[in-house]
Amino acid sequence: MTKKHGALGLVAICLVILALSVSGLAFNFLTRLNLDLDGLLLILSSLLMGLLFLIMLFVIAKDQGWIPQRHKKESAQAPAPKPAAPRAAPAKSQSEEPVSVRPGEGK
Repeated sequence: MTKKHGALGLVAICLVILALSVSGLAFNFLTRLNLDLDGLLLILSSLLMGLLFLIMLFVIAKDQGWIPQRHKKESAQAPAPKPAAPRAAPAKSQSEEPVSVRPGEGK
């Protein structure tokens, strides 16, 4: 299976979940569960699932190049700063050895 077929499978799954979320919202209003506890739960869960899978659909479309990416102007980009030279770690002296807090432990 190629990468394009895998992306199309993911898009199909996202669209099915989106359709189920919309049908859950429609069912909520058709059965007049609007502001009951059950209705609020159905509304919130449908909106949550729909939003999550809509974001995932957007990410897949952007990754596949179906949505064009915005390019910033070339002149607006500042040159990248040069990385700093790595510093050598200072050598440990004998006085910096870990000291035990409990009496009788250690050397």
